[in-house]
Amino acid sequence: MSNIRLHAGYNEEEAGFIRYHLVRHNKEKVAYIEEEKMSFVLKNEEENIVGGLVGHTDWECFFVDLLWVDDSLRGMGKGQELLATAESYAREQGCRLMRLETFSFQAPDFYQKLGFKVMGKLDDFPKGFTHYYMYKDL
Repeated sequence: MSNIRLHAGYNEEEAGFIRYHLVRHNKEKVAYIEEEKMSFVLKNEEENIVGGLVGHTDWECFFVDLLWVDDSLRGMGKGQELLATAESYAREQGCRLMRLETFSFQAPDFYQKLGFKVMGKLDDFPKGFTHYYMYKDL
């Protein structure tokens, strides 16, 4: 094994190779449901995007990757509508929980009002803020 060398830098093919082997290993240990990406998009009358939620299912969980609502719609319940739609979708897919990450300058209180619990946090990351890791049992 003395001929093993470390290479640095990003290569799409190498990253795919590593992902394939990790997923294969994981499938040997835990029942695996193929990851599925999903988006829920809000559009106005002109068909312009004014908000949306992007996520994916994996390990009986729906991960909220991105949630954004245009400033003009804030406080009108559109973020709650997006999360409720994603939650219904997650339940239909057999997910047992939802997960997300947010920052103190974003919306941790909003998520907690909707039933999400803090499972961890990093203080002063990014500097001057808190990074929250949250989940909700379904």
